[in-house]
Amino acid sequence: MVNDDELERAAKQLANFRTDNTLPDILDRYTALIADYRRLKSDYEEERDSREKYKQIAKGQERNPFVLVLIDGDGYVFNGNLVSTGVEGGRSAAQLLNEAIKTSLRTKGLDHCQIMVRVWANLAGLSKTLHKAGLAGPEKRSLSPFVASFNRSYGLFDFADAGEWKENADFKLRAMLNLYAENTQCKHIYFAACHDVGYISDLTTHIGNNERFTLITSPGIKFHDEYVKLGLGIEEFPGVFHPTSLGATSVYQSPRSSSTSTKTAATVTPSATLSYFDYSEAGERKICHFYRIGKCKYGNNCNKLHVDDDTNIYM
Repeated sequence: MVNDDELERAAKQLANFRTDNTLPDILDRYTALIADYRRLKSDYEEERDSREKYKQIAKGQERNPFVLVLIDGDGYVFNGNLVSTGVEGGRSAAQLLNEAIKTSLRTKGLDHCQIMVRVWANLAGLSKTLHKAGLAGPEKRSLSPFVASFNRSYGLFDFADAGEWKENADFKLRAMLNLYAENTQCKHIYFAACHDVGYISDLTTHIGNNERFTLITSPGIKFHDEYVKLGLGIEEFPGVFHPTSLGATSVYQSPRSSSTSTKTAATVTPSATLSYFDYSEAGERKICHFYRIGKCKYGNNCNKLHVDDDTNIYM
């Protein structure tokens, strides 16, 4: 049995406990701690979900890394020896370009990347220019077989006709450059349009970023000094682009011409490169381009055929 003294002490303790203000404060702080815990737990779960989403995005971005090659085909013309052979030349041009890029990627540690090539040109205008230079036929889009073969060579290689409106190729190339410049899957951009200072403004924001950008030069291209000042990488792809200006290139002989005639000859020294076109593979005499424009200095002693060809497909 509990004696009276113990009962008295217990009664006093109970009275003191009832009048003590400590308990409500403890309960309030406990309630606040529960609320803080719930808020922190919610923040943690949101952060965890965001981190998981980021990991998935990053994993997706690393899944298919690629490099982008942008070419202004109106200024960077493929090697004439390739262009003049049509279908076979288109395939060879794609292979040469692919190997040149792979060689460059190995030095950058990016040889695991896929290669995406985008070429734009005014196909009709370029065909006309190359016909005058003797590297293509007289058809309005005589480069079509070369282009089609180039496109078939690799899945991510595209040579597109930008149309005949002025600066269409510039418009397309600039749009692609701005789209992929900050793309994380795109690990490097090769830029082949340095004959035109109009692109300087698009590259100015990337000054000094040679880890991401490489400018392409070629002996046959007027590489503007303004591009050198950008501090970007500069490389050459040997054998891919035409090594000289088109004005010095040998002329094309049309296989359609068959009639012969005579004309008054004017004096002019033919280019030494004309020997490349002197005879066809079948051993037949080639047609004299200088005669057709009234400038064959050899006259009747010329070892080529003097053929009239008044056909003018280009309007």
